[in-house]
Amino acid sequence: MRILNSYTETGKWWRGSFHNHTTNSDGWFPLETVYKMYGGYDFLGISDHDKITKHEGKREIPTVFDAIEVSSRQTHMLLVSPPLALLDGYSNEFTIANYQRLTDMTIDNGGFAVLVHPNRFFSNYWTLDGMMKMERYIGVEVYNGDGNPEYDIAFDKWDALLSAGRRVWGFGNDDSHVYGQEKRAWNMVQAEANTNEAITEAIKNGNFYVSTGYGFDAIRTEGDTIVVDLRSNALLDKMYKYVTFFGKDGEVLQETTGRISQASYVCRGDEGYVRIAAYLEGGYAAFSQPLFVEDGD
Repeated sequence: MRILNSYTETGKWWRGSFHNHTTNSDGWFPLETVYKMYGGYDFLGISDHDKITKHEGKREIPTVFDAIEVSSRQTHMLLVSPPLALLDGYSNEFTIANYQRLTDMTIDNGGFAVLVHPNRFFSNYWTLDGMMKMERYIGVEVYNGDGNPEYDIAFDKWDALLSAGRRVWGFGNDDSHVYGQEKRAWNMVQAEANTNEAITEAIKNGNFYVSTGYGFDAIRTEGDTIVVDLRSNALLDKMYKYVTFFGKDGEVLQETTGRISQASYVCRGDEGYVRIAAYLEGGYAAFSQPLFVEDGD
């Protein structure tokens, strides 16, 4: 059995979001205000609808990313670090060919593509068939802070993709437009430095997790065992935790609860993948990337 673990246990943890809006599209606030709303973040992407908003003006956020939300009437897609040439002859029409063309241009520019809010069934959602037809995208927005858990949580579609053999990462973003939507969901990225290059490399390697207020100190393997070191300090260690290990088709493999700082799961070898959800009392959560389990030597 082999367990492919994307967490390298090197570098620092950096906090950031890639999917946020300004008055350049349908956000309520100008860029400089959005920077202030995200004070304390290590990195931030601005992804206005069908526009690449230029980063300018005063900010305290060290690292910023160009981005665009491709916004057809059917589905939306987040492109991080797209080339400016993407806007030449730009169309947001949803066809697999057009979305694939924009994805390819972004990846060839060193960036990455994420299929966003796939369960927003009242508008702009992805069918599983469409997600399966797309290639080269790196992940799916599994937690979107703009809406509510009834339609902006997409672990079901993530599990469906993973169970079909697609190795894609899970992202958490605010998709913020107004006050109160900021700092709801973010990505904690483990990288050697807070630079565009280092953050992007860690993202592509899957060395990050989604947080809504809780976290992991490390996720590691010891032989056939996955060991999860939960975020720990004197206060957190007194609080109740709920840790669930999920496998293929979203199967609950194991649940561990209590005032714990660590949880572990012994792999059988037939799980396909294992992902971890950890909840802190009060509802704050952290969601890992999948660890892929390969049967055989």
